[in-house]
Amino acid sequence: MNSETKVCKNCKAPFAIDAQDLDFYKKFDVPAPLICLLCRAQRRLMFRNERVFYKRPCDKCKHSVISMYSPNKIYPVWCYECWFADDWDATEYGQDYDPKISFLEQVRKVYQKVPKVALIYVRSVNSEYVNISADNKDCYMLVESSNNESCIHSYWVQQCRDSVDLSFSHQTELAYDSDDCYNGYKLLYSKGCHDCRDSYFLYDCRGCSDCIGCTNLRNRQYYVFNKPLGKEMYEKFLAEARLDMASGVETMRKKFDEFIAGQPRKYAEIVNAPSSSGGYIADAKNCRECFHCYDAEDCAYGEHVWRSAKDCMDVSTAGRNANMIYNSINTGIDVSNLICCAQGWSSTFLEYSLNCFNSNHCFGSAGLRKKDYCILNKQYSKEEYEKLRGSIVSEMRAKGKYGEFFPSSLSPFGYNETVAQEQFPLTKEKAAEFGFGWEEYPRGTYGKETAQWKDIPDSIRDFHTADINKEIFVCANCKKNYRIIPAELQFYQRLDIPLPRVCPDCRHDRRMAARGPARLFDSQQCRCDYQISQNTAIHSHHPEGRCPNFFRSNYRPDASEILYCEACYNAEVA
Repeated sequence: MNSETKVCKNCKAPFAIDAQDLDFYKKFDVPAPLICLLCRAQRRLMFRNERVFYKRPCDKCKHSVISMYSPNKIYPVWCYECWFADDWDATEYGQDYDPKISFLEQVRKVYQKVPKVALIYVRSVNSEYVNISADNKDCYMLVESSNNESCIHSYWVQQCRDSVDLSFSHQTELAYDSDDCYNGYKLLYSKGCHDCRDSYFLYDCRGCSDCIGCTNLRNRQYYVFNKPLGKEMYEKFLAEARLDMASGVETMRKKFDEFIAGQPRKYAEIVNAPSSSGGYIADAKNCRECFHCYDAEDCAYGEHVWRSAKDCMDVSTAGRNANMIYNSINTGIDVSNLICCAQGWSSTFLEYSLNCFNSNHCFGSAGLRKKDYCILNKQYSKEEYEKLRGSIVSEMRAKGKYGEFFPSSLSPFGYNETVAQEQFPLTKEKAAEFGFGWEEYPRGTYGKETAQWKDIPDSIRDFHTADINKEIFVCANCKKNYRIIPAELQFYQRLDIPLPRVCPDCRHDRRMAARGPARLFDSQQCRCDYQISQNTAIHSHHPEGRCPNFFRSNYRPDASEILYCEACYNAEVA
């Protein structure tokens, strides 16, 4: 059989399973899925709360902590120190398997009893409020990030330093409010740039320095809106732009948005990635419908697939030497052979397990550390484990459950707390129709501000306060209160950046919206004919006019952006 078409048991839409998919399923020894690609992703993402935090007591030491679990949750939540201490063992919550009860229902009972860690991170020094992160130093409010130093309010950054409001970036220093930037230095308000420095408002530039408001440039210096000015005129323009002022930044942002709206852009950010599709892919091979994927090989239907990931399918976050991962979320740091797991770090041969570290050959377990051969958190010998596991898997296969992810009702979060709400937004009423939970517990404060924006100087150069810790600001967008910490203020003053008028959550949402969804839409035709309609030169490789190439992209078919196929883009830009 080369391919087959199924009807999703969830949304009822038809979906295709091709020959490469079938080869994957054989490799993992799992049946073909019963629900479509998007429904599978939505279900996984309901199990990850990245950045909705609450203040609550640790249920063990009673100290106040910041947690991704709201205080009204039914299960115990412990602070980092208590959870990783050596005075408890998750096998204490183990239970015998009962063949008369659904296995996943038994997993639920174990999972609800085992304590949850308030925030998930390892080996991070002097770093407050970091979640799903590792190996950071002197950082604050980092999510899904590792090996960074002195970074604040950032998301999915690796090996970055001294940056604020940075996302999906690698080896970048002194960056602000930027996304998808690699090997950069002092890069502000930019997106999709590599090897650039000392620049503002760039989009898809390479090897540029001292540029403002530019797109599609390669190895240029002293350019403004894609026109060369020379050093003296460039410095004059920069001084007059007053990017130390909030009003100056917003004026430049508006001009830049208007400028790039009329410029061509590549249909997808895919670089050095043969036989790959999706978006934001670099240095990968044979990665199909993957988003934010780099240094990966032979992966499919994933987001955040990175740093030597191989043979991973239907994954949401798999990296740092992840190998043979199927239908799982948040698995990384030397992991292999995981099926239907939620957070398995430095573990191998896990199935239907949650929040396990450094464990191997475990099935239907939760919260284990350095354990082997456990089922429902109960310890077995190798022989006992293999026999019981085989029996349970056979039962699950007979009921059409094996290979399908956990039911959404097992998620410890409300739908509106999870990444699913970002990728698949729903109203409370619609979520209830689908049977998804919703969290009503209040988060943050409103109306507590000590500073009014009308009283704050427009320029950071004129802002002086004795103690920034005493100031509470109000978001100009969502009206929620937020603070600016001392290290953050020092960063703004160092780089002449005006105080942000919107809160960290709204700044994050703005960057995520600009990336587009993690899905591909129907085929679109290259729009290089736009250049003809604008009375510019026709590409020499299309003497008759319009390019015949079609592509799939995460830009919607009715998007206003001028999208080029790779050949036309390279002919005009690269």
